[in-house]
Order: sequence, then structure tokens, then C-alpha cells
Amino acid sequence: MADKRIFVFDNQLEKEEVDKVRELFETKPSKEIPIQELDAKSLKDSDFLICLISDKQLKGLISQLDEHKTSLGLLPHPDLVHGQKGFGINKNMEGALEEIFEKKEVDEIDLMMVNDELVLNSLVIGESLSIFYGDKSADFFEGLKNRFSQFLKIFQRVKLQAVDISFPIENEEDKGISTASMGIIAVAQCQSHMIFKRIIKDSGLNDQLIHLLIFAPKSLISLIRFGLQNLIFPIKGNKLPRFVGYATGKEILLKVKEKIHFAIDGIEKESAEILIKLHEHPVHILPGKAVLEAEQGNGKEVQNLNTLPTGKLKEELTRGYLPWVRHATSEEFKELFKLLRDNSQTTGTYLVLMVLSTMIATFGLFGNSSPVVIGAMILAPLMAPIISLAMGMLRQDGLLIKNSLITIFWGVLLGLIFSMIITWMTPLQILNDQILARIRPNLLDLGVAVASGMAGAYAYSKEEIAKTLAGVAISVALVPPLAVAGIGLGWADWNVFFGAMLLLGTNLAGIVVAAALTFMTLGFSPFRLAKKGLMISAVLLVLIATPLALSFSKMVNENSIIQALSGQEIPHGLLRNIKVVNMQPLRLAVTILSEGELNDADFNEIRSEIEEKIGRPIELELTLGIRMGKVNLDDKTDTISTD
Repeated sequence: MADKRIFVFDNQLEKEEVDKVRELFETKPSKEIPIQELDAKSLKDSDFLICLISDKQLKGLISQLDEHKTSLGLLPHPDLVHGQKGFGINKNMEGALEEIFEKKEVDEIDLMMVNDELVLNSLVIGESLSIFYGDKSADFFEGLKNRFSQFLKIFQRVKLQAVDISFPIENEEDKGISTASMGIIAVAQCQSHMIFKRIIKDSGLNDQLIHLLIFAPKSLISLIRFGLQNLIFPIKGNKLPRFVGYATGKEILLKVKEKIHFAIDGIEKESAEILIKLHEHPVHILPGKAVLEAEQGNGKEVQNLNTLPTGKLKEELTRGYLPWVRHATSEEFKELFKLLRDNSQTTGTYLVLMVLSTMIATFGLFGNSSPVVIGAMILAPLMAPIISLAMGMLRQDGLLIKNSLITIFWGVLLGLIFSMIITWMTPLQILNDQILARIRPNLLDLGVAVASGMAGAYAYSKEEIAKTLAGVAISVALVPPLAVAGIGLGWADWNVFFGAMLLLGTNLAGIVVAAALTFMTLGFSPFRLAKKGLMISAVLLVLIATPLALSFSKMVNENSIIQALSGQEIPHGLLRNIKVVNMQPLRLAVTILSEGELNDADFNEIRSEIEEKIGRPIELELTLGIRMGKVNLDDKTDTISTD
């Protein structure tokens, strides 16, 4: 420690307040000087100033020190707000003094200049950054309340502004970037700001680098998603969200076309050009103990700007307010449109896969095997032209619609033919569970189709999640109902055929409408162009949904009857295994467990008892199960039930 301690205080503070601080000194300082009377030229490098001063006074003192290596220790002055945050000064006066007296040496610390103005804490550009700050409240519920308040600010309208970021000292053009940002934060030490402190680990108090975070969300949804995550699990050692870029440099220049608002240590200013550089002479300031322990790295120059919007995306994001969902760029649209055009073509590979997947599905259906049917779903290529049809309908692209419909037609036709041939070759004519599950579609199946269409469109638009298309194909199950329709033709059973075709049509219509809406939401078509195709698709969906609604209503009624009777105790026994065989007229298959044999009169009474419970006449198929009482056999007691 320096051999000469000088107590520098603000004489505008109450005398009693300064006296309280004096009383806490372990040893009396060699000198006491009001900051207003301090002459920096008289100071020596060996001096150690223990300062009870404000932010403004600290900035003035640092500018006076120039090349002096005089050390500074800071005490929590009421107006030392940003100095306290920037250097992590202990809020407790006694604790701050203890840390000062414990330290033997004071190392140099980086300070930042913004447009030639000294910064104690940080430079903040933008007003919508509160969701990234987290909360330091010790109380969990108070912290949650503060984070919820910050989260609500996300829903304010956000506008990104074009900004050019360059690194003049490095003098390398490829290090700069022209992007769009909702806000930027710059610090000289990562411990001076909450978000830097929590996620940037490899830095130091004297790494001779400025640290910069650039916030550039592509949509409000991305902000809300991050805000919700931070609401429950505040940022703490986590990775930055993808829309945040991080860079370091010895000097950073920010340029905008129009003047931009920013704040230096909370003081608002505006300028069209912001030059951030390190203070020419590092200052010997003693940070708080927590900062010294946390800031152990040496720092290194980093450029991580790949996720920031550039080119066409930058232009689109700066035209207006931030959209709820990220809009597709011209480049993204070209890539997707080329993929969908290729998928709409009737290729040999497509036809072969359709034949093979339908054959596998048909054999699996006859074998009542779920794994085999699932394998056919994965192999089936029918999803691709349906998604292409959705885009064609959305953008009113006649050629894309035509090619997609032709491809779907040949796929369906081949599927029907080959499943019908296999049916003729198979001596089985049993409506097993796998077949029955696909001849009675209802609104639940439509819901699956809609969700799958949304997932399929989203997966096609995002190259990085294209692998999920297999899961989408499984969820919507296009080929099994096609195979069941072929089985119905082979059996000449029109109930099976039409039921399966209704399910296939449900899937097709649901996918097309949902995929079209998803593509429109993602910005692949304006509503004025999409409305005609959407209206046609919606009408088709309503027409298909009508019989599905009737089927769903029937299923609900059947379920209510089963729930009303299953496990009920009536005078003649216990009702089990309730099945609805037919609704008009209502025919039930019921098993009754009775204590003894029943006669015809009992059967009539049972039917009357069931009719009384459900409130309507029924036809009854009754299975009798006799419940045997306890019997003794070799001193052992067993309970035996037989049907």
C-alpha cells in the first residue's frame, strides 16, 4: 500500500456524515482535503486517496490525475451511483473501508471514453434492454416481481436502427459490420454491468479492451421467449441468445444515419457518431472485493457477430417496428421456393417410395402391427408435394399448384392400386384395430393434421430443423389411411373406403391450410396475395370438418354412455366391458358379473335397469359372468371369478 493516505471528501456533505466516516478509520490519515480544494499537481505516485466523493467529482479527479499513478480507494458517497456500480464498491461504509485497508497494492484498471467523455460504468444505446439485466434482489418474490415488470416492457413497440460498427485501430475492413440493432451496451470491464458480469467470463480489469454487446432480435416472439425464460430463470452464466452479438476491441466506432439517443452513466445524449476508446492513461482505482475475485481473466479480442442481421434482412428490419414473427428474407424465400418447386415434381424416386410405403403400410395393417405402419409413415414422401401445394395456394402460383396436384394424384392412385392388389392376394377380411382406427375420422384427426401442417411448413422454412420432418410424417400418418382405402376397394366395402378417404382428405386439407397460414406468418407472402388461396382452402376445410364434427359428436355420446355404465352396480350384478355397437338404434354389448344364474325375466329387468340409468331405450347384447363365493380346499381359501 502507498505510504501516505489522504482522506478526500466532499465538503457539501453534512459535517456529521463526514465525521461518522472519520470515526471508522483504523489509523488517522496523514492528511484530509476537501475535493473542492484538491490540487492534483501536488500529489505523488505513492499517495493513496481515500475518496468520499460523487460521480461528477470522481470524473474530474481522474481527468486531473493525467499520468499520475496516484491510487484511489472509493467510499459509498450518496451520489457515487455509477462509480459504485462500475467498480463494485461495497455499499456498507465500514465494509468499504475494511477492503481498502486490507489491500496492499492497487493495480491499474481500464476506463472507457465515449466521444472524449469519461465513463465510470457503461454506455447504453437503446431503451428496451431491461429484460437482459436480471435482478439482484436477495428476496426471491421481490426479484420475481421486478423481473415480471421488466418482462411486460417487451410488449412495447420496438424499432431497430441501422448502425455501422467498425474497429479503426485494427484497420481491417472485414472486422466491421453493417447491421440493425435495438440497443448496444459497452463497458471497459465486464464486472461493471450485470449482463456482462453474468455471462462474459474471459475478461480482465486491465485487458486493454472495450467489450460490446449488440442486441438485434428479428422478432418480438424471440424477445418474449427470452423474457419468459429470464422471468423464471434469470441469466446466470448462460449463453447469450442468438440475437445478441459480442465484440471486443481497443477502439470501436458506431455510425448511424440519423442521430441516436444514448446514455453515458445515465446521462442522456444524442449523436450520429459514437467513438468508444480506452482512457489514454490507465488509473489505479481499487475495485470492490467481489469484483477483484470475479474478474480473473486476462481478456482476449473476440468477434462474434455472425448472428446479427445484415443485407436484405437488415433493410427489412429497419423499415418499421419489429414484427411479431421474423419475416423471411429474399434469400431465404429463394432457397425455400426452389426446394418446394423440386418437391412438386413427379419423379421416379417419389413414385417408387409411394409404392413401397403403401405396400409396407398395407401388410402392417393386415398384420395389425403398429411398428410396421409407423415404418411406412417415415418412408412415405407424400408430405413434400402437399407442403408445395400449400405454398402454391398461398402465392397463387398456378404452375406450383398444378405440379403439386399432379404429383399428389399419382401418389394416391398408385397407393390405391397396390394396396388393392395386396388385398386381393391376402385371404384376410377382418376389421382389426389398425384398420378400424382409420375409418372413423373426427375433429381430433383434423387437429392433428393442422398441427402437423404448421410443423411441416416451419420445418421446411428452417434448414436447421429439417430433420424433424420424419416426426411430422409420423404424426399426420398420410399413407395408412390411403392403404385402408385401397383395402376397402379390394373388399368392395364402401364404408371402409369412404371412411379412410375422409381421413385422407382431412389430413390433406388440414395440412394445406395450416402450412399456408404458417408460411404467411413467417413472411413468405403478403396477405393481399394469399387471401384468395386461403379462402378456398378454408371453405374446403369447413366442408370436410362438417362430417368430422358429426363423427366427433357421436364419439362423445358413445363415451358418455360408456362412462355412465362402466363399473356400475345394479340389483342383478356389476356392469363391465361396455361397448357401443350402434347408435341408431342404440345397441350395447355389456358383460354383467352376477352372484348366480339369471333367467329371461332377469335379462329383461337388466335391460330396464340400464335404460333407466341412461334415459333411453336400447338393444342389448349381454354376456353373463358368474361370481363364485369363497370355497374351502385343503384349508386354503381362494376367490374364483369365471365368465
